[in-house]
Amino acid sequence: MKTSKLFIKSPLWKSAFFVYGLVAVVFSVMSFLMSSETKVPSIGELKMFTGVISKVEEWRVKNNSGYELSLKLKEVDKKFNISRCEYPLNLGKDSRQLISPGDVVTVLVEQANPFAIVDGSVWQLEKNGVPICSYERVVEIEFRSDEFGIKLAVFLLIFGLLLSTIGIIRTRRATQSPKK
Repeated sequence: MKTSKLFIKSPLWKSAFFVYGLVAVVFSVMSFLMSSETKVPSIGELKMFTGVISKVEEWRVKNNSGYELSLKLKEVDKKFNISRCEYPLNLGKDSRQLISPGDVVTVLVEQANPFAIVDGSVWQLEKNGVPICSYERVVEIEFRSDEFGIKLAVFLLIFGLLLSTIGIIRTRRATQSPKK
């Protein structure tokens, strides 16, 4: 019990270097714990759907956004998450957008869980038999995103440890009595 009181009353907490370093380390550890490598399904695991695009709509919830693709199949309408193809398809940029309502497309889709709002996530999109958002490109984007997250977490860890060390050294020097 005395150790915890001693730690709470420590002059280290007055050091901005130490506190900011601890915050960076905490964010780094949280990033490591919350990050998970993207599970990439093989092409054989994906289902193929061909239909006419009824709409491509953007959704926003607080700080998150994405795109949904509504396909009109023979009897049913299906809604797919197409956010993985946002950049290859230039979604949201009306003049350069590669797909629009009325286009006939074929999508390779990973089935969603039963509680999902959409019917699955698109991993490849073909228009007139030509892949305009290829499976390989989507996989590459996913791996790059995972790598960036890991690099950011490592940077935050090193930066946090460095700041905390500087804070500890400066606090020790400030609390030592000057020798005469």
